[in-house]
Amino acid sequence: MACTISTDAYKIQKHNVDDIISNLPEGVLLHILSLLPTKDAVRTSILAKKWKQLWTYLSAFDFNFRHPRYDLDPRNQNNTENSLLDQKNKENSLLDLVGRLLHESYRVERLCVQIFKSVIDADKVNSLIYFAAKHKMQYLKLSLGHPDDKFVLPHSFSTFESLNELWLGLHFTLHIPSGIHFPKLKTLVVSDVTFANEKSFQRLFSGCSVLQELTLHDWSWENIMHINIAISTLRELTIRFNMLSEDIHDDMTVMIDTPNLLYLRCRCDPTIQFIPVNLTSIVDADIDLGFLYPPNELYTAKCAIELLSGLSNVKSLKLANDTLESLHHTKDTLHLLPLFDNLTHLDVYSVISAKTNEVLMNILQKTPKLEVLEIPAAVLNYLDGEDLILNSVPCCFNSSLNRLCFSNFYGNEYEIQFVTFILKNAPYLRKIDIHCSRRLIADIEKLDDVCNQFEDVCLESCVVMFHPSYYDDESSDDESDEDEAANSEVLPAAESL
Repeated sequence: MACTISTDAYKIQKHNVDDIISNLPEGVLLHILSLLPTKDAVRTSILAKKWKQLWTYLSAFDFNFRHPRYDLDPRNQNNTENSLLDQKNKENSLLDLVGRLLHESYRVERLCVQIFKSVIDADKVNSLIYFAAKHKMQYLKLSLGHPDDKFVLPHSFSTFESLNELWLGLHFTLHIPSGIHFPKLKTLVVSDVTFANEKSFQRLFSGCSVLQELTLHDWSWENIMHINIAISTLRELTIRFNMLSEDIHDDMTVMIDTPNLLYLRCRCDPTIQFIPVNLTSIVDADIDLGFLYPPNELYTAKCAIELLSGLSNVKSLKLANDTLESLHHTKDTLHLLPLFDNLTHLDVYSVISAKTNEVLMNILQKTPKLEVLEIPAAVLNYLDGEDLILNSVPCCFNSSLNRLCFSNFYGNEYEIQFVTFILKNAPYLRKIDIHCSRRLIADIEKLDDVCNQFEDVCLESCVVMFHPSYYDDESSDDESDEDEAANSEVLPAAESL
């Protein structure tokens, strides 16, 4: 049956809708605009006269432009150098547009501009910073430029007196002039930057008088050999370097002089020498000294020992297996490691290799107050025939260890023996979390047998919990579907005994 709508009724309905939108309070309209992508918020200026300038009252802008190569279809014959040049001109025009929008805006508290790995005119960046500096900005994130370009950070940068958080991803060779000062900056992230020289690096950090969080991510060592991070107010430091970088070599040093540092996360090439100074307040550390090429074994071990020696006051420590690998090369000097008197939580992640087991046991001998131990597998070479060597048991097993966690448990005999040994020699143990492989979970008979063996020696005060594994490289793709089905049937939730 045909349906008709009264013209008058339609006009009334349309009029009411228009009235509802136009009569919303300005604060509500601004909140709606703040939920839109920036480009869409700006486009609302064409809706009606009331909307023309409304977007200029927004306080947060996020301009995110993809690399032009991502938009180019390799099957398109028009993807020539001229096309890339057109894209370059387009993106520089976009920077001009961002500058004009900032100039017209009444207040901008948060600004993010990302144009990934594109050739940008330095003058355009200067202009953008100039327009942004007139606002009392609290958050600024810049990710733009190309490594082949050079850029001098303009003095207008020092006028961001209200800036609280800065993400500096300028893919240039960056010159930092003297006089840069951020009196309120508490969070600084520096990524993908090539500093012109060591002075430029130091000038940036010397201007951060109240900095609390610092992240250095994949910036280039091309013009730098030695850096000194001496910031008394720093609470959190994250250092991540690209281990594929060809400009990393021996004799590069990072001095960390941060007496109030609480958290340290370090993932980088082990050939970089870290010199920790006054890390007396350190609480949490995560150390991953990985390498992709054969290193200078003795030198990397020396660097690893020096870094860990500066963390003797840490309470929670995460170590990647690569870090233990580095230490293994000079296992005869492991006695140089400090006593970790305050350490209560040790987490070793990634798969432990046979040659790093001894290193781990040496570290455990230096953790008298350890309460929680997380390891990816049993310590294989710590077995002596049928039993473990009792007089080599770390003292923390007998005095303080109350929780043990295995990341990937297969139910092999040596694993069962290791857990049984700990159950017999850790009187304060309260909980063991065992993350089982999919194959073990699917084998109900074997899982029951493991449970029974642990039950025979388990203390009444200790609970053994079985969980699905975090990861499992044992099962093939062909059997993964079957294992996942078994997983849901056998262990819908953690089992315990």
